[in-house]
Amino acid sequence: MEFSVLDKQTVQCVMTEEEIADYGMDRRAIYQNDERAVDFFKQIMQRAEQETGFVKSGKQIAVHAVFLSDESLEITFSAGAEQSNEQAERIAKEMETAVFKTENVMHLLAFCRNAPKGLAASAYVYEGVYFLLADVREYGVRETAMLFYAADEFMDGVCYTKSIAAFIREHGECVADGDAVEVLGGIF
Repeated sequence: MEFSVLDKQTVQCVMTEEEIADYGMDRRAIYQNDERAVDFFKQIMQRAEQETGFVKSGKQIAVHAVFLSDESLEITFSAGAEQSNEQAERIAKEMETAVFKTENVMHLLAFCRNAPKGLAASAYVYEGVYFLLADVREYGVRETAMLFYAADEFMDGVCYTKSIAAFIREHGECVADGDAVEVLGGIF
């Protein structure tokens, strides 16, 4: 189990299939999102707090879990205060860039082919990993959620942390600027 602190509000955990099984869980059990899954995520969050010193700043933690191509599980915990619909709407309005990542260029191409028409995005490569930085400033809560849901099928990870987007822009190699969805989606 590997933990990474992405910023003061976000910690990420990558677990192997064996580590998931040690908790008595598998893909199906996690996707059922029942009490067992909630308990599993709470246990992983507690371990993240112990191992990284991460402290949740509010009552709620947003959890985003994605199975990677090697069947490992990437879990991102984002701390924040309880959110009402108004707060979720405000966060969606403040969100500027959604960051999608994958190690498989074919997955990037497939996502771009299936992404909403007109989505402004730039594609980067950093240390063999492909990143798509999508401009979601005009997206509402529903559109953003639909975009993130679509990304689950093709991409290995999704986040919207400004510091990660800035890091990728600074250190990654830009391969398509602004029109990546149109250009990459048109391949094949």
